Amino acid sequence: MATAEQSLLLGTSGYDYPEWKGIFYPDDLKRKDFLSYYSTQFNALELNNTFYNMPTSERMLSFYERSEGRLSFSVKANRLLTHEVGPDWGFQAKIFRDAVGPLLEKSSLCSVLFQFPQSFHYTPENRIYLAKLIDEFKSFPVVVEFRHEEWIKESVLAGLNDRGASIALCDMPDLKYLPKCVVPEALEGPPSPSSPLFYLRLHGRNATAWYADTTTPNGSARYDYNYSDQELSQFVPVIQNVILTGKKPVVFFNNHPNGSGAKNAKRLFELLNV
Repeated sequence: MATAEQSLLLGTSGYDYPEWKGIFYPDDLKRKDFLSYYSTQFNALELNNTFYNMPTSERMLSFYERSEGRLSFSVKANRLLTHEVGPDWGFQAKIFRDAVGPLLEKSSLCSVLFQFPQSFHYTPENRIYLAKLIDEFKSFPVVVEFRHEEWIKESVLAGLNDRGASIALCDMPDLKYLPKCVVPEALEGPPSPSSPLFYLRLHGRNATAWYADTTTPNGSARYDYNYSDQELSQFVPVIQNVILTGKKPVVFFNNHPNGSGAKNAKRLFELLNV
């Protein structure tokens, strides 16, 4: 499997899924050993639990230690910075920075991911907030994910580049208002000092459950999807081209139900043959 020294960072969104036993994890593996095992199979991990619970520096260091320094982490920003923004958001940003800082010091932080909801529209107020938020994290590698197509325009991409931030490309169902997974030419070109990452999240294409799912924990049904080899092959030339330009591809599978994300990530690595 890929190592941290290679040109591609590949993994899944989350790892602590007991239902992965017998699919990805060995049947006899204890849950406390999931992370250690995961770090022998992939070289990157997207931490999603930080969205629901504000992280601490001790917690972040434990991820580094339990994975024996083998992983690059993308840490999802807490919901108080993206979904439930209040007047004290600046204070919450400082708490989050202090918590994630140790991973940055260990050179094990590939990004801080700010995933905004579909209700976050392209308005003057939101544009100002986003600019201020990125500025609060100017010493961190920032990635921004939009869930509304209004934001997908060259001016936004240029603005992120100017602020040293990257955009997350997302493979999702072809539904109204959701951004399409189209790679802007700027992301396929040579890396810039301000925006060296090519960040791809694969959420699956479960159109039926995307808006209908209101009962499963964390909306997991919408991510219940298993990519075919044909679908995965569509990403191979794009990722290979990005590698050739010198930009760092970061790829995470968020289709975690039934272990599909782990299976698809391993298969994509095989197809890439890097």
